[in-house]
Amino acid sequence: MSAAVILSACGYADEDEVDVESAAILASVPTGTAFDDSPAAMRALGFSCTPGRKQFTDAKGNVRDAEAHFSCVREQAYWLACKRRTRAILLQLNGRLSNILVNVGSFCA
Repeated sequence: MSAAVILSACGYADEDEVDVESAAILASVPTGTAFDDSPAAMRALGFSCTPGRKQFTDAKGNVRDAEAHFSCVREQAYWLACKRRTRAILLQLNGRLSNILVNVGSFCA
């Protein structure tokens, strides 16, 4: 099997794959879910989640804390020596899930 065939099997996902993953996540963890309940629902989908908090600089130059978020990752075996990684960032507003950002990609060892 040529290296070109192996390399063509790995790479970034297309928009459809990201949309499918986003829909699957939102079916289990819909917007409006209590934010603290989100990691348990993501674990049921095979993800491991870690909490995070970012800072940003506002228009006046003050450094401010953003709302806490969860960064969740799932890796799956995919075609021979390749893995498929799905990363989801769960955002909150007032203690409720407000949005998710999903990225899907593949890499080969």
